[in-house]
Amino acid sequence: MSANPTFAFVTIGSGSYVGSTVRDIILANALHRRGFKVVVYWMMECKPELVADGIRQRMLCYGPRYHFRQPSEILDKIVGPLLFLFPARERVRIAQGMPGYVDRLLGNLTSCLHRTPDPDPLLVKRLIKFMALDGVSHLMMSFAAISPIALAAKKNSDHPFDYLVTFQGDEHFASYARKAGLLPEFRQRLKDVVQGSPWPAVVISHDYLDRIVEEMGLDRERLRVIYNGIELARDNEKPPFAVLNTVFPDLKEDTPIVSYVGRQESEKGIDLLLYAAKLLEVRRIPMQLVVCGSTAKGQSYRNAIVDIADHLRLAVHHAGQISSEIRDALYAHSRCVVYPSICREPFGLVAVEAMNRGTPVIVPDYGGITEVVRHSDKAGGLTFKAWDSADLALKLEQLLTDGMMHRKLSSQARDIAAKFNVEYMTDAVLEHIGIGSVRRDPDDICTEQPRNPALRESHRARA
Repeated sequence: MSANPTFAFVTIGSGSYVGSTVRDIILANALHRRGFKVVVYWMMECKPELVADGIRQRMLCYGPRYHFRQPSEILDKIVGPLLFLFPARERVRIAQGMPGYVDRLLGNLTSCLHRTPDPDPLLVKRLIKFMALDGVSHLMMSFAAISPIALAAKKNSDHPFDYLVTFQGDEHFASYARKAGLLPEFRQRLKDVVQGSPWPAVVISHDYLDRIVEEMGLDRERLRVIYNGIELARDNEKPPFAVLNTVFPDLKEDTPIVSYVGRQESEKGIDLLLYAAKLLEVRRIPMQLVVCGSTAKGQSYRNAIVDIADHLRLAVHHAGQISSEIRDALYAHSRCVVYPSICREPFGLVAVEAMNRGTPVIVPDYGGITEVVRHSDKAGGLTFKAWDSADLALKLEQLLTDGMMHRKLSSQARDIAAKFNVEYMTDAVLEHIGIGSVRRDPDDICTEQPRNPALRESHRARA
């Protein structure tokens, strides 16, 4: 292996995986800041604005490649680049305007990579070519589910490299494999790719490790937990409240705000929050409810939120994707941030971001998200019984009415969030693969901000 490592990140920049993409690019940028050579290989969609200046980016494949059940080189090489002549927002609008289309692409991708031990040979050939051009020594795979191409490249390439597998959303791919009748093959491929790497695979929480072992039958000894990291806020000043009124003109500063920030998809349980908010309204507990975030699979669930709120006669300050400036202001001015997911979340990036601003969070007592709100005898938020809107209402009521509890959780929130510093994540990954850091002055590393201003937009959409 090269004495001067070059890292290549293979990641998907679309669908339900935006949070995973953010994690990968945060790590890529941190390695770049430390002096390592880094490249990013995008699959299906890209988010170039997240990537620091000086990092090479290449399109490994475009989404249309998986328009059909078999990968299409013609659609990939011709239609894909033509679609990218449109702005990203327009591409997303077009894809979401076709119900089920994103699921179809991801389902076809999953089938192509797991149906046989020889996954998408032409894509593997392209990956080998890119790695040789860039001198890649360490291939960082965003998901175990796309790692069959890494194993195939290693078997078929004369270029020396190793790859690291990360589990951080592979339950979505498992669902596609199950629908295609390929779950046994999917499980076998995961075992193969984990075994084919010299390092245990990275898993982003202890609960998610348990889930992967239980559901995929993997060897626990071949998995290691490394938590995700974020760029910690440098100051504690609240942005002006007026910033929020540019998106939410009717929002009032003198009434407590309860916020949901994240993807507006059915698995996120936003309807539970609506029911809980209605229960509090009946109890005459004042609050304002804000719901915002992008969608990955179309507008159906967002429209359902509007319908449910209308039937409940509940006022909701509702928006789609918001900028990082609005997001940070919302975190800072919210009484609490609620992430009511009904699925077993691998991690909880939104919860960490909110606590980083000193804002308590409420999350379900289910999944890896519970691990981000408590450390030792400190807590930065509360947990509620999963899927239970009445218990969520009770926890909300406590944070809205118990000033002493709120102050205690708020005072501890930043300390909890500091556990998830991007530098800790980067140190852990480098130690895991046996590479020493090429840091400059440690003080620079801890305080340096991304040079590209667009990186401050890096969490505009969530997984």
